[in-house]
Amino acid sequence: MHRTRILAMLTAALLVLASAALAACGDDDSDTSASQEANATDRAFAAEMIGHHQAAVEMAEAAKKNASREEITQLADAIITTQNAEIAQMKTAEQRLADAGVDERDLGMSDAEMGMDMDMDMLMSTEAFDRMFIDMMIPHHQGAIRMARMELAEGQDPELRKLAEAIVAAQSKEIEEMNAWRKAWYGKASPAGGVPDEAMGSHMSDEEQEHGMDHSG
Repeated sequence: MHRTRILAMLTAALLVLASAALAACGDDDSDTSASQEANATDRAFAAEMIGHHQAAVEMAEAAKKNASREEITQLADAIITTQNAEIAQMKTAEQRLADAGVDERDLGMSDAEMGMDMDMDMLMSTEAFDRMFIDMMIPHHQGAIRMARMELAEGQDPELRKLAEAIVAAQSKEIEEMNAWRKAWYGKASPAGGVPDEAMGSHMSDEEQEHGMDHSG
């Protein structure tokens, strides 16, 4: 009986160890499952959005030094905090996809469509900094929304798709906020327009292409 009890205890212990090993394997699988689902659009979105966010942070840091209205400096603080955190997240995701062998490509969007054709020298030299900041940040936000919509249309990585949804929601709200300020302070909304037409996806509407970076309004 004593020997039988020892054998039973050993068998139980081995079963526990085996279960733990299987659980560990399951954890490894969960860590790599997102990368296995990912595609080249995911990697392109992460890589190109890093630079896009860095440009927004640069503009926001300039606003903290040069803006005259508290609303602008508060928005700048929010952009710096939120987008620096997202930059760190995207760097990690892009490296994860690179390590998993996901193909490298670009999103196939022009600088204008991504809102990356702004002129920082123009912003830094203007006497009407607050208005120029709005008129440059709105197209930049519009570009981020187009990039995020491409990720939602073609990407597969769950983490990056969730981030894209957050970008669309947050930056749509900020575009509406900035246009409301511009109407109140300067009489009309930015010539760049508002939240991009969802039906256009990642492309610019004819009106957006026509206005481009027109700051005369």
